[in-house]
Amino acid sequence: MPEDERAPTVGVVTVTYNSASVLDDFLDSLAAQRGVEVRLYVVDNASGDGSVERVRSEKRLQHIQVIANDANLGVAVGNNQGITAALADGCDWVLLLNNDTMFDRDMLRTLAGHADEHALDIVSPVIEATDPPGTVWFDDGRIRGVSMVTRHLGVGRPMADVRPGLREIGYASTCCLLVRPSVFGEVGLMDPAYFVYFDDVDFAVRALRAGFRYWLDPAARLVHKASSLTGGKSSAFTVSWTARNWPLLVRIHRRGPARLLGLAYIQVWLTGRFVLGRDRFGDFALRQKRFRDALRVPISPPPRVPSAAALRATPR
Repeated sequence: MPEDERAPTVGVVTVTYNSASVLDDFLDSLAAQRGVEVRLYVVDNASGDGSVERVRSEKRLQHIQVIANDANLGVAVGNNQGITAALADGCDWVLLLNNDTMFDRDMLRTLAGHADEHALDIVSPVIEATDPPGTVWFDDGRIRGVSMVTRHLGVGRPMADVRPGLREIGYASTCCLLVRPSVFGEVGLMDPAYFVYFDDVDFAVRALRAGFRYWLDPAARLVHKASSLTGGKSSAFTVSWTARNWPLLVRIHRRGPARLLGLAYIQVWLTGRFVLGRDRFGDFALRQKRFRDALRVPISPPPRVPSAAALRATPR
């Protein structure tokens, strides 16, 4: 980078909830970044394990803002708090980033540099899994059909098989997602109705409808310790929130017969898991209860980005 060229400011937004066990690798990765100015916005959802204290003890990063909530407000609300703070500070980019991740010292520079060079608005790196290591967790995604079933493509393939070169993809999670601030101005923020899971799918649906495109940059890579903080796909927490938020997504984004067909598809999927022995009766009953919960959730437009004056008044 020429000496007279300003390094882009990347506002890294992460939501912590009893995340102390993964923060060392995360903060080490951020502290090593070069070619960008890192501004870290940590939104803590009432952790009880020292997460806030660990972040506040970090001295290698020059800009850290901690927003400590008194209760667990969920990932969507937490991301909104961090995004709003990053926008108030005038960051060139907002990076939504899980804290159960680690990455090399050039990841942020690569993502932001290629995005600027190619005029991209939303970019994801390739994401490597830890179980088993050396395999793909994400390098493409799709939201399909009236049921809006969401798929990560290529999961489990060797990382060595990921083809190089920027390419357009159908969807990317907010495990690591670089977003140009103007996108939030047009699309809005994350929808708090989801609390956790599917909020990134909802955001993608809105962004794609607004004409934005999702891109993958295979030159940027990170490792995701998937489910290390939530207990895995079969945990009661994950089962509960995915069963509630998938039909909620269909309710919000499908109309008329398409909505009915989408909800019917989900019911067939839920029942099929039980009939085929993939779910015990307790899990099946929980999924059914949360499906019914989804039908009662009030639907309202997602929050908009605050006005410039309100952003300037955001507490530091």
